[in-house]
Amino acid sequence: MKNFTKILCVALALVMALSVASCSLSKQYAYQKDGVELPIGVYVYYLYSSYNEAQTLAQQSDLYDSATGKYDGKKSFLKIEITDEDGNTAVAENWIVDKAKEKLQNAVAIEAKYKELGCTVDEAELDQAKTYIQQAYWDKSLKSVLEPCGVSFDSFFMAEYTINIAEKNAAFKAEYGEGGPSAVSTADMTDYFTKNYTSYKHFSANLYTSADNGQTDATTATTTSNNTPLSEEEIAKYTSAFDGYATDISNGGKFEDASKKYMEDFNVTEDPTTANVEIIDENTTDELLKTIKEMKDGQAMTVTIGDDDTTKQLYLVYREPIENQIDAYINNADQSATVLQSMKGEDFDALLKKLAEDLKVEPSSACNNYKPSIFETKKK
Repeated sequence: MKNFTKILCVALALVMALSVASCSLSKQYAYQKDGVELPIGVYVYYLYSSYNEAQTLAQQSDLYDSATGKYDGKKSFLKIEITDEDGNTAVAENWIVDKAKEKLQNAVAIEAKYKELGCTVDEAELDQAKTYIQQAYWDKSLKSVLEPCGVSFDSFFMAEYTINIAEKNAAFKAEYGEGGPSAVSTADMTDYFTKNYTSYKHFSANLYTSADNGQTDATTATTTSNNTPLSEEEIAKYTSAFDGYATDISNGGKFEDASKKYMEDFNVTEDPTTANVEIIDENTTDELLKTIKEMKDGQAMTVTIGDDDTTKQLYLVYREPIENQIDAYINNADQSATVLQSMKGEDFDALLKKLAEDLKVEPSSACNNYKPSIFETKKK
């Protein structure tokens, strides 16, 4: 009888152990509601990416000792205050959790909007991206860190690519494309393009010569060189020629003809032209772009850029009328998508944030089992 009782107790203990194991091995979700299901690994990955962002911010702190990699005598940065780009200050570990929650909320909003608009993604492109990302990133470095923390490749790929890139792009196009709830007309996009984009072309000549000094940089393993300014006569020759090219263009000539003339005059064998169409930020620190921003459409001029005589370059710059690029950018599907993103990208992010608030997105209780500190030992 006693043996039977012992056997029964062992059997019951085994059943209970299996029951507990079954519960612990069951799939956990970071969010599961109204058809949107995000596995716990998605949240843990967002926690990891936020951990890395916080560590970068912490390294800007006066408490960080670059020689030892420690913070105020501590091994961990998680207990010190950090300030992000938006000016928010918080203890690092709290900032990480809040940031991970914010990323999860954004992911839920994307999934909800994607489903609401009836979007689809190209499965072949998704498979191609999955193969590349697994080989280039997961297998090489991330797997050894994330897998022990409970992040599978599928969760990582879902968080990093499927939701934040593929589905977000599809939802964006459906929202603002033809027939979408917030469709942008061709006329409105054209108006935005002509008012915000700048088209320019330029070529340049160095006003110095470079000679190998026979020394090698120990850090970059590259050979260093010495620059010598050109003579006044040589500089005058370049300046006179470039001023002439600018005058020809301003009088109705073509930039391409000026570029060819420069190649002939100075024995240049390859087309030196750089051409671009972009929004030039008013806060840009690039001296050449600052000059181009101040120019008028159709204007050509010469510009000298460089801190001293051993680094100076002479540029022939032409700001092309932006209307010349309308067909290439507005009537081209790929380019117009770029313009639309520039035009409505911030609006879409605001829409997603509002949607997350309306949905009252909160991480599941399972997320509480994961703390930023889990990545410290794993990364080591």
